[in-house]
Amino acid sequence: MRMTPSNGNTAPAPAWIRFAPGLLILGWWLYDLQYQWRALVDYQYGYMVAVLAAYLVWERMPARPLEDEPAPAWLSGSLVFLGAPLVLFAELYKRGVAPTPMASFMLSIGCVLFMSAFLLAGFGRRTWWHFFFPLMFMFVAVPLPNFLWSPVVNTLRGGITTMDVETLKLLGVPAVQLGNVIRLPTCEVGVDEACSGVRSLQSSIMAALFIGDLVFRRTSSRVLFLGAGILLALLGNFLRSLYLSFVAHRHGIDALHSVHDAAGWSILAFTAIGLILCAWGVTRLESGLAARVEELKAKSRAATNPPLDKSSSPPLV
Repeated sequence: MRMTPSNGNTAPAPAWIRFAPGLLILGWWLYDLQYQWRALVDYQYGYMVAVLAAYLVWERMPARPLEDEPAPAWLSGSLVFLGAPLVLFAELYKRGVAPTPMASFMLSIGCVLFMSAFLLAGFGRRTWWHFFFPLMFMFVAVPLPNFLWSPVVNTLRGGITTMDVETLKLLGVPAVQLGNVIRLPTCEVGVDEACSGVRSLQSSIMAALFIGDLVFRRTSSRVLFLGAGILLALLGNFLRSLYLSFVAHRHGIDALHSVHDAAGWSILAFTAIGLILCAWGVTRLESGLAARVEELKAKSRAATNPPLDKSSSPPLV
């Protein structure tokens, strides 16, 4: 057998090899979440969240830090050490008991820790921070465990029912609250999980986070816009449930069923238009604040470096 001497020149590895570990982690994570998205009605929008997160990554790619140094090995190793028990627990629980939201929630935390370790070790802290928001944005589509989900839904149901009853009384409609049921003179209207407003709240949070990241520069503007989106979702669902209760009182329970879907779509349009108007308003506010800051800076520079008075200059000879 004859050996061919090597000249020391080796073909460079393909560029995608550098991203292979991160893609494997991401694929593992999405494969687990897609089961929950198909099984849970409240999280079927998860596919859209994945597409929006991919767009946020793509939109950030041109501005990514090109000069970055990998983080110390102990930092990325610590993240792997923290994430490994969570992933192991989630996989064992799925195979031994059931693929529950709790298992997916634990696996999601572990995958985020793994992805963070990959970005820190392969690229650096600046790169990790640059892509941190799209990574956390995926948690909008991660199902909450029951011990977190149930209090949220029950609080929304109880709050909507109470507000409906009190508003109906102000409108002259005799109404009594029995748990999450509104007793009217002609019928009873139940506020179930779907009517609690949790779906519209999830959609508004998703839209507010996505639009806020693309449109606004200041963190305060993004937080303000997120708060406005949450308030719009709560207000819209309150108006929807109040309208349905009033229709049931005036025309009976059959009339409620006939307008139920139309009311839902109307509130969806109300929330979307409200978000657009809020985005316009926050943008104007942000622009006004930026102009005011520049004006104050200009005045400060003028006070620090006053212009020379030509009249007091010595004569030229």
